[in-house]
Amino acid sequence: MSVGGLWSPANGWCPLNVLQKVDVRLVSEEACFRSYGYMVTPRMLCAGYRSGEKDACQGDSGGPLVCQENSGRWFLAGVVSWGKGCGRADYYGVYTRVTKLTGWIKEHISGHG
Repeated sequence: MSVGGLWSPANGWCPLNVLQKVDVRLVSEEACFRSYGYMVTPRMLCAGYRSGEKDACQGDSGGPLVCQENSGRWFLAGVVSWGKGCGRADYYGVYTRVTKLTGWIKEHISGHG
C-alpha cells in the first residue's frame, strides 16, 4: 500500500512542494478495533505499523491509499481520513474503505462525464 501527501517530519510537520509517499500495510479489522474501538465502522479500514513511525498526517486527508495487484495494476483502496496523531505506536491511520462506497460513487458521477 502507498499513501500520498504533502507533509513530512522535517523539523516538525511542515508542508512540502513535492508530493510524498509512504508504504504502509493494511491491518486486520481486529487490530484496528483494538486501537479505536467503536469509532471504526465497516466503511473504514486501517493501515500502518503497530510501532508507528510511518503514517499519513494532518494535511494528507483526502489523499489516496493505493494497492498493487499481482498483475501490476494499481487500484484505489482507501482515502486518508483520520487517526490519533501521526505515526504513533498502537494507533493506525484510518481510511475510508472505497469498496463500501462504490455504489454511492457511481450514482453521483453518472451523467457527469
